[in-house]
Amino acid sequence: MGVTSKPMKIFTYAIATVVFLIYIVPFLLILITSLKNEAESKIMNFKLPTTYQFDNYLTAINEGQIWRGLSNGLFVSLTVTILTVLLCSYSAFIMQRNQTRFTRFTYKFLLAGMIAPFSFIPAIKLLQLLHMGDNYSGLIMVDIASQIPFTILLYYSFFYGVPREMDEAASVDGASPIRMFFQVIFPLLMPVVSTNIVLTFTTIWNDFSNVLFLVPKSSMWTIPMGIFNFQQLYTYNYALVCAYITLALIPVLIIYLLGQKYIVSGMTTGAVKG
Repeated sequence: MGVTSKPMKIFTYAIATVVFLIYIVPFLLILITSLKNEAESKIMNFKLPTTYQFDNYLTAINEGQIWRGLSNGLFVSLTVTILTVLLCSYSAFIMQRNQTRFTRFTYKFLLAGMIAPFSFIPAIKLLQLLHMGDNYSGLIMVDIASQIPFTILLYYSFFYGVPREMDEAASVDGASPIRMFFQVIFPLLMPVVSTNIVLTFTTIWNDFSNVLFLVPKSSMWTIPMGIFNFQQLYTYNYALVCAYITLALIPVLIIYLLGQKYIVSGMTTGAVKG
């Protein structure tokens, strides 16, 4: 056992190191470039700047209207994340606990959304008919719909590890289904909820295509569109662009660091059930 476990441990650490480098190297390159002057930034390398240009961040903040992008992005990302957690967790609970022909069909129908392609033209037309094409409601509804299939699968699998006896005990005590879920079951879902929050928030925060096609007003643009617009203004000044990108990464890093200890358990618990 010891002979085979040591090579496997070395192999695991090697793979983990490679994955870590894949993620950290681009970030370090962006961070270092953001502190260079315009001439130095044209050479994308890991050489430290001769003089640290912290003013790049002030320029990104003042001229890039980054606060507008941050506030818009936080509003959309938090709204979509909260609604996705509440709607999908309760829906998955009902479908997993009530195994009827209808719930089984609904579960499979929702999972089909993981492979079904998204079409922007019908979506835009539908939002126009619903008068949701010039505000955040349309974008939020589309974002939630895009998150439902995987999120339902995540919660559905997790509920196999939650004993049914807890449901029955709460019902005997006179709790309504909604009260029973949110007071008894939901607190047990913290690992998968944390995973859901991190995955959904980062996905919506980094979303570009939905904002590009569904948000007509520049005043409503989120961070990815803000980066795109800022890059058009400073096409060859990579230092300013990288400073903008670095600032845009801060909320995602905070969310990830707060929920990182739950991610593995939330992704693996019940993963083999179905």
